[in-house]
Amino acid sequence: MHSMKTNHKNINLRSYMLKLSGSVDADFVISFCPTGLSITREGDLTILDNILTDQSGILGLFRHLHNMGCTILLMSCCPEK
Repeated sequence: MHSMKTNHKNINLRSYMLKLSGSVDADFVISFCPTGLSITREGDLTILDNILTDQSGILGLFRHLHNMGCTILLMSCCPEK
């Protein structure tokens, strides 16, 4: 499988936050999420925060989450700090 690790020299990086219905396991995070991501679980919700990637990276992450059966409830982004 293709890893979503990103090159941090890319000027198109943004920091994303996703709120999901369901959970993701540690293997998924290690394989498909950029370094520095934080995970918070609140009941049946999982929050993935500080996802530093570009637009193609976040779309790839959406596809993987969809294939795992996760429902994305909320996505927000802001320019890289």
